[in-house]
Amino acid sequence: MSLPSCTWRPGDAEALRIVLALPVSPAALAALQREMAALQQHYPTGVCTAQRHLDAIAVLDGQLQALSPAELNRPIRSRRKGVAGGAVPSPLPLRKLDVVEYATELLLEESDTEWDPAAPSAAVVLGSRRSGHVAQLALLLPRLESWRQGMSDPFRGSLVRS
Repeated sequence: MSLPSCTWRPGDAEALRIVLALPVSPAALAALQREMAALQQHYPTGVCTAQRHLDAIAVLDGQLQALSPAELNRPIRSRRKGVAGGAVPSPLPLRKLDVVEYATELLLEESDTEWDPAAPSAAVVLGSRRSGHVAQLALLLPRLESWRQGMSDPFRGSLVRS
């Protein structure tokens, strides 16, 4: 039984740079190319795994972009109040003033939506799945960790190479 031999696709380097938040500098791009070559040489099945993670991230990014504003935050309860019309008066109003007085209450409508800030929205769920794939990629290419930008801890600094 032969192991699958995966090779890097043409767009994988740029996709990895974006996903891992690497700066666009010659030194960072050279480090990315070195790590990709080392993974290809020493652990070829790791390239297949990295590509599956990149594909999953691309699908999740597409789903995140397709979310509507209403799907970003799921409401607990949404309620609308309005007059359903009620009983029709036996002699229908004929004068313009009577028609306006009768029909004005039909225009009144209240909308009430209650949101749960603790409930995870679709964006939070998709974002956590995406960050899980990014973490797996960072484990496959650990030497790129020092090049990453945008650390989540504001009290932790990062060494920027030049």
